Order: sequence, then C-alpha cells, then structure tokens
Amino acid sequence: METMDAILSRRSIRQYTGEKVTEAELKTILAAAEASPSGMDEYENTVMTVIEKPALLEKIDQAAKAAAEKSGNADKNPLYQAPTFILVSGKKPDAESANLIFSNAAIVVENMALAATDLGVGCCHIWGVVEIIDHDPSLLNDLDLPEGFIPCCGLIVGKTNDQYTKREIPLDRIKCTRIK
Repeated sequence: METMDAILSRRSIRQYTGEKVTEAELKTILAAAEASPSGMDEYENTVMTVIEKPALLEKIDQAAKAAAEKSGNADKNPLYQAPTFILVSGKKPDAESANLIFSNAAIVVENMALAATDLGVGCCHIWGVVEIIDHDPSLLNDLDLPEGFIPCCGLIVGKTNDQYTKREIPLDRIKCTRIK
C-alpha cells in the first residue's frame, strides 16, 4: 500500500474475531513504532507494553467498564475484545516538557496504526482506557512499568472481518491558517 493510501484508509476498527495477529505482523507493527521520531531523540523516555494475557485484558476492560458505568455509559466495551493492547508510556515530564511524552506516544501509536492498516490488521487508538489505568494502582502494578513512567495512549490490534478502503476526506475538517 502506498503511504497516502494507508493514511486515507486508516480508521478505527471496533470489531475483532478474537484471533491474534501473527508474530510477523506484530513485529512489523512494532518496527513501525521503532521508526517513530522522538522529541530531543530521547527514545529512552518511551516504553511499550504489549498486553496479550486474556486475564489482564479482561481486568483492564472491567475497570474501564466500571468507570463508564459511573459516568452513565454502562454499555461501553472499552477494548472491543481485541486480543492485543499495545500500551505506550512515557517518563513523567518536568513542567517544561509536559506535552512531549504525549506527543511522542501519539506518534508511536499512529505509526503502528498505519503499519496495521497496510497489513490489513484491525486497529484502534485507545485513549480513555489509558486514563483509567493511570488511576488504578492495581493495574499499574500488573503492567510493571519502569519507575517514573505513566501510561499515555495505546493501540489495540487483532484480526477482523472489516476491510480498509480508501476514503474521501474533506479537506476543510481542520481549520488551517496559512501565513506567507
């Protein structure tokens, strides 16, 4: 797939067959993450946790569902029963670079999403669940993150029956001011 085809085809997949991606597909997706840029070349400030353990995925899902029920969204299915969740975490920043770890993590996730799209593998950016994880000491303990790291965002991946197709994207969705 050409780069723009992958970009125009990428979308959030929310239905999975339950089948994991192959090892080769996962390696390609993780290689795309490794190819991501990192602010100030500080790659050591980003870590990925590939979660495939069904019991931990269920624990994350249940914690997120409980939080959703409190907010009135009881019918949520936070991880969409995807068999793999790749959590991207960053080293807690100081006040001067507070946004940097989140920018780095978002770029990592987008690179992985484009690779998954190119492979025809289902994927979806995950944000809300990450906040639940960040505020749940039990989940944080299960993830065994390095000292001083916090969850930033993630990507679920898995086999799907959905197909990616190139979309027509309106060129005025994001306001753009051009200064010449």
